[in-house]
Amino acid sequence: MLALIACHLAALAGSLAFFFTHINLRKYPLYYLIPLVLAVYIPLSVTFLLPIDYISHHSGLVPGLSLSDKATLFSWKSAYWSTFVLTWLFLPVLQDFYRTGHHLKLNRLKESMRLNLRFQLIVLGVSVIAAVYLILEVGLSFSNMKLMIIALSHIYALVLALWLMAHGLVSVARNRWQEGNLVENLNHYYLKVSHLVDALEDTKVDLKEEILTVILLKENFTNAQYAERFVYHNWIMDLHLQIPDSLKDLVRRNYIHDSSRTITAEQVTEKFMANLATKFQKNLYNFRAYESDYDILLARIVRLQTLIEAKTTQGTSNKESIMSSLPGILPPRLNYYYQCYLKLYAARFIAVCLYGVCFIILQSEFFHSTKISLLNVLIFDTGVKNSAYLQVIISFCFFLYMLFCSLNSLTRLKLFNMYHLVPRNSDPVSACFYASYIARMTVPLSYNFITLFTSRDSVFEEWYGKSIHLTGLFNMMNNWIPRLCLIPVILTTFNVYDKLKTKLGFSSDFYGWADFDDEEAAGGDSNPERSQAKRKDLLIVEGKRIVTMELSRRGNAGSNPLRPYEARNETDTYRDSIQLESTPNTMSNRIESYHDDADDSDSPHLSIWGRLGGVIGGLKTAVGSRLPTNGRYQDERDDEENDRLFL
Repeated sequence: MLALIACHLAALAGSLAFFFTHINLRKYPLYYLIPLVLAVYIPLSVTFLLPIDYISHHSGLVPGLSLSDKATLFSWKSAYWSTFVLTWLFLPVLQDFYRTGHHLKLNRLKESMRLNLRFQLIVLGVSVIAAVYLILEVGLSFSNMKLMIIALSHIYALVLALWLMAHGLVSVARNRWQEGNLVENLNHYYLKVSHLVDALEDTKVDLKEEILTVILLKENFTNAQYAERFVYHNWIMDLHLQIPDSLKDLVRRNYIHDSSRTITAEQVTEKFMANLATKFQKNLYNFRAYESDYDILLARIVRLQTLIEAKTTQGTSNKESIMSSLPGILPPRLNYYYQCYLKLYAARFIAVCLYGVCFIILQSEFFHSTKISLLNVLIFDTGVKNSAYLQVIISFCFFLYMLFCSLNSLTRLKLFNMYHLVPRNSDPVSACFYASYIARMTVPLSYNFITLFTSRDSVFEEWYGKSIHLTGLFNMMNNWIPRLCLIPVILTTFNVYDKLKTKLGFSSDFYGWADFDDEEAAGGDSNPERSQAKRKDLLIVEGKRIVTMELSRRGNAGSNPLRPYEARNETDTYRDSIQLESTPNTMSNRIESYHDDADDSDSPHLSIWGRLGGVIGGLKTAVGSRLPTNGRYQDERDDEENDRLFL
C-alpha cells in the first residue's frame, strides 16, 4: 500500500512540476490551478493503475500495489468521470473565462457560460443522431445512453490520440537521432528561423495596433478630467500595465501623435473595451510565445555553433578556451568530450532504442489481440513473465511512452497558431487547452493499450469495455482504428505532409494551421527532391543571416561567431552557386554539410568554396525571388527605423 501511495504522490508531484515549468503558479487563483493540476494528475495516476489492474488479473496479485476489484473499479470510475467533467465542463469554461476580454469576473463568467452553452448544444445535436442509431441497434435506456456517451467520447479521443501517437513515435526517435550529429541538428534549427521570425513580426504588427489604442485611451481618458467619472479607468490601466516595455516606448514615440488615430468618449463602450481586450490579450500571448521560442532557438544555435567550432579548432588549449564560454559544471576539457562525443553517441543509441520501441508498438497495434503481437510476446512469453513487478514496470514504461508521444505531438502541433506552451510564461488559455487534451486522451489510450494483448481480462475491461461492445459499429471502429495508425507513420516518415501541401498549393513561408514544428518546408519545383534541397539550402542561408544579424544587434556576435557552411553536394551546380556576402565579425557564409566528419583537420571543401566567390549576385537574386524580406533582416541603424517598416 505504501508503494501505491508513493506512486500517487509521484503523479501529483509530476503534475505540479509540469505546471511549475510552464506557468507562474503564484499568478493564478486556486479555482484555476486545482482543475489544471487534477487534469494532469489523473492521467499520470492512470499510467500505473492500468498495468497494476491488468497484470493482477493475469499474473496474480502484485504485493504492495494491487487493490481489490471493488477498490480498482472505484478508482477507474473516479478517474474517468473526473476527467469527463473536467474536459467537457470545467476546463472549457475556464478557457473561455480567460479568453474573453471582459474586465469584471462576473461578466467573464457569463460570457464563458454563453459560449460553452452554444458548444454543448452542438454536442447535444450529435448525441441525438447517435441516440437514433442506438434505438435502432440495441434499444434506448438510461444505461445504454450512458454507455453511448462513453463510447462516443472514446472514439473521438482515440482517433486523435492514435494519430498524434503515430506521429510522435517517428518524430521523437528521429529527433534523437538528429541530435547525434551537430551539423545536421544545427541546420535543422536554421530551417526554423525564417518561419519563426515571420510569425513573430506579424504578431508584433498586430500587437502594436492594440498597444496604440490602449495608449491613446490612457492618454485621453485617465487624466484628472475623467478619473472620477470614467467607468473604464481601471480597465484601461490594467491593459496598459500589460504592455511589454520593449514596445511601449516605441509605439508612444512614433505613433501617439498621429492625428488620424483619434478615439472619442462615445466610442468607448463595454463592447468596444471587451473586443479590444480580447484582441490585445490574444496578440500579447502570441508575442510572448514567439519571442520565447525565438530566444530559445537562438540559444540552441549559439550552443551548437560553439560546439562545432570547438570540434574543428586545432589545439587543446584553443578547444578549452571555446568550451569555457558554455555553462556547465564540468571542466572545459571534460565538457568538450561530453558534449562533442559522449552525448552524441548516447543520442544515437537512445534513438536506436526508441526506433525499436516504435516498431514493437506499431506491430502490436496492427496485430492487436493476437498471439503474434510483440508486446504480448514480450510481457507473457519471455522471462519477464516470471516477475509480476517486472511486468508492471515494462507495461508502465510502454504505456507512458505511448502517452508521451501523443502529448509531444500535441504540443508541437501548431493548431491555428492559437495555443503555445512557454517556459514559465504560458498563457492561461493554452494551459487549459493542453491540460484538457492530456486528460481527454488518456483513458481511450488506456483501453487501446490492453487491446494489444491476447486477453483483455481486467476490471477496466469489465466496466469500460461494455460501452465499446455496445454496438457493432463502436466495436468495429475500436478494432480497426489502431491498424490505421500506420497511415500517419508513413506520412511522417516520408514527409508526405509537405509533398501533399505542395501539390495542393498550400506551401507557404508562414506557419500552417496544422503543421508540426519538426516539419520542414518544400519548394514547388517540378522535381520534388531537387526542389526541396534547394528550398532547404536557401532557408539555411537565410536563417544563418538572420541569426548573425540578431546576435550582432544584441552585441553578442563577437563572443559567439558563427562558422561557415559547406555544400552538401558538390555536383549540384545550383547549390554550388549559393553563397552570401560575409557579415561583420563572422567568417564567410556557406551551407553546412549534413555529415559531421570534420574533427581536428581542415575540410577539403574550403578550397573549392574559395574559388566560388564570384557568384554572390546570383545568390541575392535567388533569395530575393523566393524569400520575402522583412524589415528585421535589413541592416538598420537602430530599432526605431526597423520597427517603422511594419506599420
